[in-house]
Amino acid sequence: MNFNFDVQNIIDGQGVSIAITGMVIVFFALSVISLFIFLLPSILQRIAQKWPETENHHHAKPTSPVGDGVVSNEIVAAIALTLHRRKAH
Repeated sequence: MNFNFDVQNIIDGQGVSIAITGMVIVFFALSVISLFIFLLPSILQRIAQKWPETENHHHAKPTSPVGDGVVSNEIVAAIALTLHRRKAH
């Protein structure tokens, strides 16, 4: 195989115009992304005004998956053994 690298091949194949077109497309895409990041705080403020966050009760007592809320030492030991065996493999 004979490769003939020459500037004239780039000009004949419209390489310069393709490269410039690609750079313009990338510049436009990055500009749109930068504009979106710049406007994001104001967009989020408008969204927060329209749909405010519901109040969460962070201080509420957590519910226990066990009926009476007491976990025995045997259950804790079984869970620890299972986790240890899984980690060993």
